[in-house]
Formats: sequence, C-alpha cells, structure tokens
Amino acid sequence: MKTRWMEHESASNDDIRDEIFRLLMEMKPGESICPTDAARGFGSKWRQLMTHVREVVTDMARDGAIEVILRGEVVDVDDVDLETIKGPLRLRLAPK
Repeated sequence: MKTRWMEHESASNDDIRDEIFRLLMEMKPGESICPTDAARGFGSKWRQLMTHVREVVTDMARDGAIEVILRGEVVDVDDVDLETIKGPLRLRLAPK
C-alpha cells in the first residue's frame, strides 16, 4: 500500500493532526472522515496507531478544531472515552 508517510516512521502528534486536516480539507463542507482514515495514511500497521490517533482527536476536539460525531450527534470528548465508546465515530471540521 502506498502511503503519504514512510512505513518505518513513527507518527508524531503533529503528523497525525496534519493527516486529519489534510483529509478533512479534501471533503466538502460538513462531510466527515473516520479516524481510521487518518491512521491508514501511515501504512499497513495503522491499527497500532489507533490509540494515538484517538488521543490526538481528543486534543483537537478540545481545541475546537474538529467535532467528533457519533450517530449524528456531536460528542463531548470530556464526557466519553473514545477508546471504549460503542459505534462508528466520524470527524469533521468544527464550524468557524
């Protein structure tokens, strides 16, 4: 699988944040991505990155940069643990 990142590189918070923003900027306004989309940008070992991706997503949501969506509703990341939440999560740019 060809990725934007080298397979052997470890993903920093900034790398993950950049990948999330890159993917979201390719979307139409209001469209969303799955957190796994960002992790998959780092290669075949993307599953190993999911905890790190969720941590970055939590920080980005707290900063007001993105919204985390579950079943069509915005999730308050301070009220839930993204590691144990049930159901598919989506990410979208926060309204300005």
